[in-house]
Amino acid sequence: MKTKTKTTQSKTKNFMSLLCLFGLCLSAQAVAETLTIACGAVGQERQYCIDSVQRWSALTGHDVSVINTPDSSSDRLAMYQLLLRERHDTVDVFQIDVVWPGLLHKYLLDLSDYIPLSDINAHFPALIANNKVDDRLVAMPWYVDTGLLYYRKDLLQQYGLEVPKTWPELRSIAQKIVDAQRVNNPGMTGYVFQADSYEGLTCNFVEWLGAAGRGTMISPQKTVDLNHPKSAGVLDFMRSMVRSPLTPDTILEFREEDARAVFQGGNAVFMRNWPYAWNLAQQSDSVVAGKIGVAPLPGMTEQTAGAGTLGGWQLAVTKYTRHPQLAADLVNFMTSTAEQRTRLALGYFPTRNSLYQQIPSADIQPLFDAVGTTLETAVARPATQLGKDYKDASRAIYVKVHDFLAQEAGTGAELLDVLSDEIEHVSMGRVVHN
Repeated sequence: MKTKTKTTQSKTKNFMSLLCLFGLCLSAQAVAETLTIACGAVGQERQYCIDSVQRWSALTGHDVSVINTPDSSSDRLAMYQLLLRERHDTVDVFQIDVVWPGLLHKYLLDLSDYIPLSDINAHFPALIANNKVDDRLVAMPWYVDTGLLYYRKDLLQQYGLEVPKTWPELRSIAQKIVDAQRVNNPGMTGYVFQADSYEGLTCNFVEWLGAAGRGTMISPQKTVDLNHPKSAGVLDFMRSMVRSPLTPDTILEFREEDARAVFQGGNAVFMRNWPYAWNLAQQSDSVVAGKIGVAPLPGMTEQTAGAGTLGGWQLAVTKYTRHPQLAADLVNFMTSTAEQRTRLALGYFPTRNSLYQQIPSADIQPLFDAVGTTLETAVARPATQLGKDYKDASRAIYVKVHDFLAQEAGTGAELLDVLSDEIEHVSMGRVVHN
């Protein structure tokens, strides 16, 4: 099904009249073009996409059709790959996941040829870097997610403790609060996160490397840059915390909603999760409503800032579009300051640094402060460098890391050696181990 946006007849007539003044009288059919965008799956996201292209149509006189895409990210990717491999020009603009630029880049336009540098540079550098493949800007950031640290503000205040800046501080604070709270709440835990064997654990793994100051897994020279004493140390630390009483017995089965359920039920001091959890934890049925805070994730030491994994969605233009400049203009409009400011009220986090100085309400300011700060040091999964091999490499990461967390044998350094070999193997030597 398609939803088409059209300018009013009066606007078209005015536009045509202006052309005639310059001796350029043309038919409306010759002036107005039609673009198609694959954008938004259901609900609020899809409606915002429709509203945004309607605003662009009203400004430019061109029409835009919005096509339905599958709810599932993997199904959406499969649909895109079919269209792009067959060089279809039926879709001009695609909404793509943050880990897809490396996979789809050979089918996409270099947007730096069409979008002003000042607009490109207005976005967070980490997002632009993520969307560049072989120095080609193949997508523009649309909205962003990142990993954050949620904490029980009321409990930290009760015990006179500060928000931790390092992982050792977090462990010490969690231990102190848990020891006191378990007198009346035996189910209280110190820290919950995503430790199941799936993509969420890859995100946490990348954040742990970032906390050690080693957020880049693959160098520009296409070498695996994993095994470093600081990286090994943070992995050993995380396993010791997982295997301690500070985490639930079932932590190795936790995904996002499992962590949120424990934290929102009042049974965890700290939680790693995405921005979506903030509003849900503040609802009237939440045990911790009004009692929580949010901050950037800790670093391993005071000298290394914490790092959140980049998530979110981008907008890209196919090489096979018949209207490259128009399609790029639509992308630039939808990722503009004005459009992203409109999205703020809907809870979508902007990709432009300046908008984090324009908080929509005091209630959400802590969340925006935390996201804005985190994006300054955010780390990306190695999807851009690995391209089509990323899915297999990520599976190797989360399976091996999960096994490491579950057992006492082995060290962080040994795990990193194994992962380096695995990444080289799945890339068939396109990325090599130092």
